[in-house]
Parts: sequence; structure tokens; C-alpha cells
Amino acid sequence: MLFVACASVVATSQATSPDVDSRELMGAPLSLTTEAPKASRRIIIRASAPKPPSKRAEGEVSVRVTARWIPADPSQTVSPWLKVMLSEDAGGSGAESSGILTAGTPLTLEGVGYLSPDCELKDSCEWSRHVNFEFQANAAAGTVELEWTAQAHVRVVDTSDVPDGFTVDISEP
Repeated sequence: MLFVACASVVATSQATSPDVDSRELMGAPLSLTTEAPKASRRIIIRASAPKPPSKRAEGEVSVRVTARWIPADPSQTVSPWLKVMLSEDAGGSGAESSGILTAGTPLTLEGVGYLSPDCELKDSCEWSRHVNFEFQANAAAGTVELEWTAQAHVRVVDTSDVPDGFTVDISEP
């Protein structure tokens, strides 16, 4: 019975092409402080093909952030938190990753956001996402230096083949 249930799921699942990856976007470095604990950066993901099929595209965008905590007082032992969130708008909710900062030790956070299949590829598909950074505002005075990258992974729905010339780009506007 379980085997039949598993086979029916496989038989009815939608075909998708292999993922096509964008180049890695190196975001502009930024700093957060207790006085300015939030920042947001917008990214645009575009998928296109010279002769696009009438199919939908979907995928994910992944972000990797490396943070360095520099307390104003080097003897400070308090460890504040940092959050990174991928959302459809600045300050919105979405996929979140967080961690505790320690002076002198880089912290790496990773997050993945979904790119919905609501886009018909007949022209091109475009998704806008925000990478939101938030540092603990009531922490000891100091600065968090951030370096970040983003990469998109997009596939075409209802086909097992990648269309000829299909490309995926990612950029900051």
C-alpha cells in the first residue's frame, strides 16, 4: 500500500528542467551600528531565453553573509545578535537566519528564499527580493561590518529540458 502511494506521488509530480545558476553577486559591503541597526538591499533576478517556451519558471535565491563584530570598547564581553532575512519587500517577513556575534570571530549566516512559479517565461521572468539586515539595537556600542553574496537557481516547469539560451542573471538595481 505504501509503495503504491509513493509511486502515485512520483507519477503526478511536475517535471522541471535542471537548475540554471546565475553568477554570484558580490553585494556592496555595509556596516550596521547600534545607532543604525537596520539596512536593506534590493536584488533583481531575471530569467530569459531567446525563444522562450510558454512555460513557467521558479527557483530559489541563496544569500551568504559574513559579519564581523567590532565593539566600541574592546574589553566588552556582550555578544549581540544579527538577523538576515530574505523577503519580497524591505522590512517584510520571509526566510530568516540569525546568529550571535563574537568580537574577533567572523559569523557566517546563510538563507534561501523561494522564487514563485507565478511567472510566465514567454517574455522573461523577473523577481525582486530584499536582503534585510538587523543588528541588536540595544547592544553595547559598536559596529558590525557585513560582506554578502547572492546567487539565484532557476528552473523551467513542465519540461525536463533547459530551453536553448536560457540564462539567469542577478543584480542590484
